[in-house]
Amino acid sequence: MTEFRFEHVFRAPSVATVLAAYFDPDHLATQDELAELADRTVVETEDDGARLRTSWRVASKHALPLYARPFVAGGRLRYVETMTWRRADDAIDLIVQPEVLGGRVQIAAEYRLTQAGEGQVLRRYAGTITVNIRLLSGKIERAIAEKMEQGMPTMAACTQGWLDRTRTG
Repeated sequence: MTEFRFEHVFRAPSVATVLAAYFDPDHLATQDELAELADRTVVETEDDGARLRTSWRVASKHALPLYARPFVAGGRLRYVETMTWRRADDAIDLIVQPEVLGGRVQIAAEYRLTQAGEGQVLRRYAGTITVNIRLLSGKIERAIAEKMEQGMPTMAACTQGWLDRTRTG
């Protein structure tokens, strides 16, 4: 298991504004374009007032390397992303499960948001990457963590840009 942790301060009027962005179809489409993802489809959604839980199936726009294609239907990496917004906690639980290797790869994380000042929201994004493949787990986990670290500034800027464009108040 490999742990990760990222922090970012967004310019936003409230914690709820940032949390809601993670469920907004336009924001998701904006991030998916930047991350070169396609075919985001809602698998299920449930909102009981206290929690909003949504699962999406998402695919990479790029084919996997030839050596990896036999392990993945269609030759493109697909995964299921599930987010649960715990409204009272100002947090989102996130599970990402690639549809490869029988569920032996998973990212489990939490977005925890707090008001950091007027018009500023601090997001703490922390979790674990777990790969259960004998002799390769650590190497694959570190590669995923490195890719996340490289992409984090770009994705945070994407969210900030979206917040700036859509802010109404």
